[in-house]
Formats: sequence, structure tokens, C-alpha cells
Amino acid sequence: MAQWIGFAVSVNCGDPLGFYQGTILEADGLTITLTKAFRNGFPYPKSQVTLNASDIKELKIISGRASPPPPAHSTVAVSKGKKGQRATVCESLQAIPANTGNQSNNNAKAATSVRSGSGQPRSKPIDIQGGRSKNNNNNNNQSAGSYGGGSGSTPRAHATKGGVAGAARGAQGAGGAARRRNDAAFGEALDPEIHTEFDFEKNLALFDKQALWEEMRHSHKPDLVRQTEGGGKYRHDENILGGGAAAGDICAGPAAAARGYVTDLGRLVPALRAGPRAALWRSLPAPARAPARVLLARAAADVALRLVGGGRRLDARNTHQVPTVVALVGDHYIGACGVTTARILASHGVDTCVWVCGGGNAGGGGLAEELQLYLAAGGRALRGAGGARPPAADLLLLALHDVYEQTDDEHPDIVCALEWAAGGRAGAVCVEPPALGYRAGLAARASVAALLPPALPAELGRLYLADVAPPPSIFSDMGISYRPPFGAASALPLHAADD
Repeated sequence: MAQWIGFAVSVNCGDPLGFYQGTILEADGLTITLTKAFRNGFPYPKSQVTLNASDIKELKIISGRASPPPPAHSTVAVSKGKKGQRATVCESLQAIPANTGNQSNNNAKAATSVRSGSGQPRSKPIDIQGGRSKNNNNNNNQSAGSYGGGSGSTPRAHATKGGVAGAARGAQGAGGAARRRNDAAFGEALDPEIHTEFDFEKNLALFDKQALWEEMRHSHKPDLVRQTEGGGKYRHDENILGGGAAAGDICAGPAAAARGYVTDLGRLVPALRAGPRAALWRSLPAPARAPARVLLARAAADVALRLVGGGRRLDARNTHQVPTVVALVGDHYIGACGVTTARILASHGVDTCVWVCGGGNAGGGGLAEELQLYLAAGGRALRGAGGARPPAADLLLLALHDVYEQTDDEHPDIVCALEWAAGGRAGAVCVEPPALGYRAGLAARASVAALLPPALPAELGRLYLADVAPPPSIFSDMGISYRPPFGAASALPLHAADD
């Protein structure tokens, strides 16, 4: 059987195996092995296929051994269009007549057909390629064993008139294949449903997002847990057991002024009149006055730092925009608090200057000690109205009013300092300002008070209540039901209750 190796054959194996075409690689009395095989016109997925003699219904020899040997591979482009059906390789091979008689005559006829270009050319096993480009079209038109792409086209030979005519038909076939591809991609009628306009807003309104979120949130929980859970999620300040609307309010009784304040959370903080408020300060124990002064100064310094620019101007790399704060202080307890505030601001990198205006009382003192600490920290201090004036400031700190002695008379040095402050353009922060405001009509950007606030006019700016940790007994002795309103804050902004 070795004499049949190299022959191209077509084998009919019937159902369900079908037709096979290929070149005989091995053959014996029981099996035949084909290489470069095709099954039912399509390339066989494996390089070889072995057929049993009992499965073969019919065997036809397509061609004998070729000399010179045929090329190893040739290509053909497959059109994806729906129009123009093309004959399969199996049908093309079956359309070529074969003579099963004398094998030597068949070989001679095949060789003569190749040399002369006339007659039926022999078929070769080919590889099918899905894609096709212009270069592939040119190569296919020049290859002897490729198809031109048109329906009914046949393999063509070279150097003959028939070959030239075949090349022309192949070029037309290539253009037709491109048109068929375009028709298959863009020539089909679109689905008329696509032209229906979709109403996104109407469909979005029908979508219940809250129900979907609830379903997703409870999907992993048992039914019993879903039934016991009630209500939605709460914020950190809502997920509590309420004890009444007025549970956190401060009740001051007859000592309260006509105007009160509320916090950001709606808690009521009453304002005290001048007399009860001075009595509240005097009831503060002596050991608690120095710590209260420091806490009040810390709160005033925090407010001042925000007003002068905070971290933008107090950055260590920003050496050309250092803010300047001038503190106008009296010779009393709140004046000492103003000096402490200036010392705290200086530790943050603020350029500070203290102007001591005199005219104070001995209501709490501590000014001399605070001045010594401030000067030791490198601060500047001026005293009296007859000397030099402070430099131009970005912010003023006013600590001129004494909380222990509520008097309407003001010292001439304080009047001079207020006139100087009113002549400038800097904003002001007031520490424990008088309830009626300053005589010179000086406006302020913010005010800081401790214990319970006074009823301040609107020109003194936003009011901040500082937490100085007072003993609760000083409030109960005056009949005030006090509950600290600060929460996590050390300085609490207050809003007028009638706003």
C-alpha cells in the first residue's frame, strides 16, 4: 500500500462520519491515515485523521503525487456576508472528474494540466482564514490554488489567456466580497423597536430606591430579625433615649435677662443681667479663679487664631505674613486674662503687643504675674495713654471691662485706648465685654464670655461661651438649674434665641 502515499483522495464514510479529503500519509489493509484533511468541506481540527477500512463507503483519487511538490499552505478568505453562497471545498473537489483506471495516466494528465495551464487544475488542501485584507487579496489573486471570493469562481492557472481572464474575474469577486460584508454589517433593516423613545425620567420615578436598599440591607438576616427591627438609621445625636424637650436647658429664674441664647443643638442658655452676673463671678472660689482665667484665655486665643487666618498665615514657611495682635488690657482680673491670651498667641507665632491702660480694681488681680511671664516670653508691653502707641494690628484683643465691679465710669486711659482702636481698621475680639457695649461705639467681630453670658448688643459680634469648669454649687446657690451645655467643645458658639 506504500505506492498510494502522497495521493490526494476523497473518502465517503457515510453517516455519521461524512466526507473526508486529504493526502494519504499512511495506508495498510485495515486503516488509512490522511494529513491536511478536510471533513465535509471544513478543515479538520487535528493534523491527521485515521479511517478504518470498514467505515469507508467510497474512495476517489483526486490527484497523484505532484512534482514539484505543492506549497505547504495557501490561504483563502471567507466572507461573512449572507448573500452570494459559495461552493464548499467538498463540492469543488467532487465537481472535478477523476479516473480510477490507470493511475499512471492520471499522473500524466495532472502534470500536463499544471505545465500547460489547460484543463482542470488539481485541488490542494487549503487553510481557511476568517479575516481578509488588501494584501491578502493581492496574494490570493496571484496564488494558483486560491479562490477569488466570488460565487462560481474557479482556480486559475498562469501565463494563459484563461489565467488573465480568471484574474480579472477574481478582482471583481474581491470587490463583491467587500460589498457583501458591508451589506451584512449595515444593510439589514433595524429593529423598529429601537426607534421608540425611552422616557428615563418616568422610569426613574417608578423605581423605589428606598425599598431596594431595605431589601439589600435585610437580605442576609433571618425573617425573625427583620420583623423585630423597626425604624431607620439614626445619626449619632438621634440614636438616644429622649427625656423631654427641655432636659438640657439651663433655667436661671428671675436672674435671667430678657434676651437669651441657644446652641447649635437647640439647647437654651439664658443670659444674666449685670448684677446677678457680677455676683456669680464673685461667688467663684479663689482657688478656681486662676484656672478659670487660663481656660478663658485659651478660648479667646482659639477664636483669635481663626480670625487672623489660622494655619494659612501661621505656617512656619510663611514668614512674610505673620499676623500682629494688640491686646488692650485693664489693671484687673480680665486684664490679666488678656495678657495670658497674648502670651498664648505669641507661642503660636503671632506678633503681639500689650497695652496696659490702668484704671482697674483689685477684684482678682494677677496682672503683675502675667506681665512678667509675658515679658519673659519676649513680648512687648506699653503702659498708660501718655506714652508711645502700639503698632498697626491685624486684630485687637479688648480685655478692658472688670467683671467684679459693674460701674459705668471708665478711666481716661481706657477712653483713649478705645478711641485709638476705633480709628484703626482692625477687627476686635472682646473678652468679657460690658453688657451695654463700649462707649466709643467700637464694633467687634466676636466676644468671649464665661459662666453664663450677658445679653450683648449685635455690634459686639458672635458670642462664644467658654468652658472654665466652674463648680456647680455656685449656680445652685443662686437658684439656677445648670447643666453644662458644651459637650465636646471648649468654646460654644451661641445664637440669639429670637433669631
